[in-house]
Amino acid sequence: MTLITVKRIIVYSFIIGYLFPNNTDPIILVHGFLGWGKDEVGNINYWGGENDIEQHLIDNGYKVFSVSLGPVSSTYDCAIETYYQIKGGQVDYGIKHSNKYGLIRKPKGKYYDGLYPEWDDKHPVHLLGYSFGGLTNRMLLHLLKTIIVDSTGNPDESELLGNSHNNWIKSITTMSTPHNGSTLSDIVLSTIPFTDNLLPIANIISTKYYDFDLNQWNLSKNENESIHQYIIRLTNHPAWNTKNSIAWDSSVKGAKQLNDILIIDSSVYYFSSSTVASYLDTISGHHKPAEYISLMSYPWSWLIGKSTVDIDDNIKTDDSWFENDGTVNTISMHRPFTGKNGPEPFTTLLSQDEIRPGIWNHIGEYEFDHKAFVGHFLNDSTKINEIMDIFENHARLLYTLP
Repeated sequence: MTLITVKRIIVYSFIIGYLFPNNTDPIILVHGFLGWGKDEVGNINYWGGENDIEQHLIDNGYKVFSVSLGPVSSTYDCAIETYYQIKGGQVDYGIKHSNKYGLIRKPKGKYYDGLYPEWDDKHPVHLLGYSFGGLTNRMLLHLLKTIIVDSTGNPDESELLGNSHNNWIKSITTMSTPHNGSTLSDIVLSTIPFTDNLLPIANIISTKYYDFDLNQWNLSKNENESIHQYIIRLTNHPAWNTKNSIAWDSSVKGAKQLNDILIIDSSVYYFSSSTVASYLDTISGHHKPAEYISLMSYPWSWLIGKSTVDIDDNIKTDDSWFENDGTVNTISMHRPFTGKNGPEPFTTLLSQDEIRPGIWNHIGEYEFDHKAFVGHFLNDSTKINEIMDIFENHARLLYTLP
């Protein structure tokens, strides 16, 4: 049994006896880059692959919903979409933001009945985000608390941005999230433009199921437009050269700018978990892909494990960033630490008494490839069951919160 396995057992052993929940607030699953919602990619679930994590939690008595966001949209746009999918109503990206980036402020086709219309300060939710979804959750909390004003000082007209919504979120959980960016984003984008990375991905995705949800950029596929024409228009759009995209937000510099404003909230419970699929080569000092990493992630893990990038004009990442899960640097998953306010409070979660708001409670580090941590590319039933247990145990923990 590895040290990592022992840590996981210690972390969760104290909650097994909790049979009566202190809350039954909904758990909202928020996907990451190139994610999708229920039934949008045939029989393949984002949360579970050929299995279904969301349904597993529901079957075990938890109230769970999942959102479907723009898979290549910015943290800001994804947070806006998450709000309206939970609460209901017409998506409104706000006057200031829409004017700045040339967005369609209230795009047609983005009106929702609401997964949980009761959502307010008396009916809070637990936000659980995987990968980029963790950044979306932190941005949503920021937008809920902040009143956005225009150049004349008047509040934005939108329901979300023009009002303050305190105590709407009970907890934020981030899993394998690039809180401080992923050096992979910087490495790849320094040689290959984001659109060139997106092109082969877009070409192999069947538009019968998959939608890039970019109505705000007027990038929905037109009825008489071929898939090839749509992909060319998509990749040539000027949106990718702005800072309102996942390409910027997932970079180390972009994440640093996010960390300057996405400040920890003393009233919210925070949890994070990390994944690792590399090992230290003591001869070179670099990290190499672990034997259990997927073939798709192997070259990326090798690049992350040996490369440094600029955090700002005077600081570069160091060898502590080499450890990775094939997509994200493991050190970046623990908590935000590159913002102007410095590292956010952090503790390793070992007992129920230590769970408190306003601090990152680190659940543990798991030996999983980035994509495998939500059930993709897994054929081993033991590993699949382990993933299900991780999610169920954490749901149980969330329901013990006061």
